[in-house]
Amino acid sequence: MYNFVRRGAYMLLIAGLTMGVAGCSDDDPDYDNVTPPVVEVASNTLTGVITSLNGEGISGAKVSLGEGNSATTDANGVYLFKDVKAGTYQLKAEAEGKLSQTGTLTVADVKKSQNLVWNAALASDVKKEVSVSADAPSEGKVETETLKGNEEAKVEVKAEIAAGAVEADEAGEVKVVISPLYREEDVMARAARATDETMLVGAVLSCNKEGASLKKAIELGFELDSELAGKVEAKQYKNGEWVKVNSRIEDGRVIIAASEFASYGLFLGVEFSEKKSTEVVAFEQSKWDNLYGSKDMSVVEAAYIYKTGTEISTEGTSKLTALLVEKLAQRFGATAVTVSGSYPINVTLPVGTMLEISGVQEEWSVSASALGKSASGTRYGIVTVAVVTSNRQHTGGGE
Repeated sequence: MYNFVRRGAYMLLIAGLTMGVAGCSDDDPDYDNVTPPVVEVASNTLTGVITSLNGEGISGAKVSLGEGNSATTDANGVYLFKDVKAGTYQLKAEAEGKLSQTGTLTVADVKKSQNLVWNAALASDVKKEVSVSADAPSEGKVETETLKGNEEAKVEVKAEIAAGAVEADEAGEVKVVISPLYREEDVMARAARATDETMLVGAVLSCNKEGASLKKAIELGFELDSELAGKVEAKQYKNGEWVKVNSRIEDGRVIIAASEFASYGLFLGVEFSEKKSTEVVAFEQSKWDNLYGSKDMSVVEAAYIYKTGTEISTEGTSKLTALLVEKLAQRFGATAVTVSGSYPINVTLPVGTMLEISGVQEEWSVSASALGKSASGTRYGIVTVAVVTSNRQHTGGGE
């Protein structure tokens, strides 16, 4: 009797377990092949850092992207545009007391989210006014700006004006105005480049009286060193191009006989190079794993950090090396800033799915070299972000 009861209880237990398993298979969903959510590709953004020539970020600078679209820089000189669509844009950076700078940006339609970059280093709007007369000579001088720590690159620009050198029709005090010039392109928006040469330093001569002319040449001197002075070529911007102009050398100074109110510069063959590499972007969280979770998971955004701008070594050993450092800063940007970014995701992950985000940033090794001297730096470029979702049957892959 006891054995019969025990055998009956055992059979009931087996039947109960069987019914329980059958019940589970009927009620529970299959999470092995859940369709992962689709993450919309985020719109492109544009960022960069606007600095003075000394490398310090300019707070409150205005950056224009095409017509009617502008952004203001933060305390570090960083600006941000959202939702930048494919196309070609004219850019302009401007700030109080600074000379504006323009550029062109072409955004390709690559079907991936990109954080694009444009930087600018703005020169101070410095002018030296020198009163001139018919009876006595006069002179005036200005110094060029440099990156902090690169003071060796400073160049004194001196104008010596003979008595009666200026002829003006208008009445009143006549003044010659001297302004530093840092890039040959700054003379006009589309100034012709001087073949393969680069302007190391320049100056603009003008007059406070419209239509004034020079009866006698102004001696416009640039303080270099004896070695470099003999290697550069003096040029004047005239009729839409840079042309050779007469000059002489005295104690390391290059002196141009300026016969017109115009822009003048000292040019040298400089070779610029850029070599691209990539660096992995660091995300605060890069994976959301709900493969074996118990409920849906909401994913809103992914925070990350990256760099914008350019890092340049200022350890110059000569006048030329220091000037090459300045050329890199003027061309690519004068400093680099670490920036916090946020990539919008806005999806719900069902149980049985996972999401991963990754990104890379372009890094360009840049250099400028001439006459056996060189300067180098790192320019931080575009950030490209990719988001991948998957389920239990496929837990990898990419866009």
